[in-house]
Amino acid sequence: MKKIFTLISMAFMAMSINAQNTAQVLVFDENTAYEAGKTYTTDNSELTIGVDASLKNNGKPSVKSHKAYILGTGLSQKVNVKNAETGEMEEKDRYLLLEANTNPTTVDPETEKNVSYNPDNKLVPTVGAYYIIKAKAAGKVLAGVVVNADKSLYVVKASDKECLPASAITCTTDGEEGKVLDLDESFKLSEKLTGTIEFDVVAGESYYVFCTGSKIGFFGYVFTPSTETGINSINAESTAEAPAYNLAGQKVGKNFKGIMIQNGKKVVIK
Repeated sequence: MKKIFTLISMAFMAMSINAQNTAQVLVFDENTAYEAGKTYTTDNSELTIGVDASLKNNGKPSVKSHKAYILGTGLSQKVNVKNAETGEMEEKDRYLLLEANTNPTTVDPETEKNVSYNPDNKLVPTVGAYYIIKAKAAGKVLAGVVVNADKSLYVVKASDKECLPASAITCTTDGEEGKVLDLDESFKLSEKLTGTIEFDVVAGESYYVFCTGSKIGFFGYVFTPSTETGINSINAESTAEAPAYNLAGQKVGKNFKGIMIQNGKKVVIK
């Protein structure tokens, strides 16, 4: 009897670990009006949209074109768009971009003037175009962004207002292969980035994502928890019962049709 209980306990432990280690995708719905200052969640992460006077398009994301690299990230979606030649509506892979109207700033308590963040003043933005990603577990964030050239791009920890070093942020452009761009010592890019940034996160920490002097565009993120669990191996007979999620990060049932994320992989169910 003890062996039976032990096996059951291990099975539940395996399911729990698998759920915690499932990649989560948070992307925007074209029919939803998103609100500045509000928080949107997946099972193991959450996104807070920066406080702004207003978001463009009354909070609804803009449908943007794509290239092959975006398709490979899990951030693209099936969207109905009009064919320029025939005028017919067609389902295409696109990404949905949320944009803001004002640059990210805050009030300096000493001068009472609006200022931008830098590694010395550590004054994170309180208004404007910024996003806060909180991870409930250690792992990696792959966020879709649009950042103008010669603007400083920062990922800042909320706990101590320290920015991640430029070397800790991988910036990759959209395209057939995806070109990696270097952040210089001023955290600036030599050219416009429409693509992704990738960085490691620790459990329970929140990260501000923004660029100074400009309005960062944002089209969601994929959060992949670390696979380091401290358990060497658990022999599971099947992973078919692992939790599955749609591209909005919502858990779906076995009758779901479309693209879903299960066991950290994208699966198409027809």
